[in-house]
Amino acid sequence: MVRLPLRAGRPTRAVPATAVCLALALSLTACSGDDEPEDGDPPSTSASPSGPPPIETVARLGEVVGDLDKQKKARLKTKVAEVVDAWIDAAYLGDFPRTDFSDAFPGFTKGAAADATTDAALMTNKRFAADLEQVVATRREVVVDALAVRKHAVAATARFVLAMTLDGGVHRRERVRGRLFLTYDDGAWRVFGYDVNRGRGR
Repeated sequence: MVRLPLRAGRPTRAVPATAVCLALALSLTACSGDDEPEDGDPPSTSASPSGPPPIETVARLGEVVGDLDKQKKARLKTKVAEVVDAWIDAAYLGDFPRTDFSDAFPGFTKGAAADATTDAALMTNKRFAADLEQVVATRREVVVDALAVRKHAVAATARFVLAMTLDGGVHRRERVRGRLFLTYDDGAWRVFGYDVNRGRGR
């Protein structure tokens, strides 16, 4: 499912045209290649006190269009991955059972958060949350593509994969993957659109 702030009838915050162009362009150029998160599930991890600690996100830099020095590339990767991580933690992980997902979209623009709230069954674990005891992430990967103008990153696409095991009243493995489209706005990276798919993991 693709959600970009281009539809009539839903109020969204204006975003730079370059950001929308980048989201569309990188969606086409970066859909395949060596930097795409790979398919396949790693062995499951345990959330028990005696088990291994929660896994960390593996973040990589993909294609950068424009001139960006090494230090700025590293900062770009870190900051965009932090936005993706904040959403994953708030929307899919955390304490269960629960019913409140009002804070599930940190780092999203107002319009993108409204869209994602409508798509809560896709963009969060709200569908199962009341019956869950825990959710354990078994894979977290992000590849960051970006557009740089005058040696500054102005827009980015975060290609991600999240694999997780849901336990409690339901027991299932799920995989969420896709792209978040981000713009650099008022000193921070913010998600203004997304293209996300969700299904049963192996």
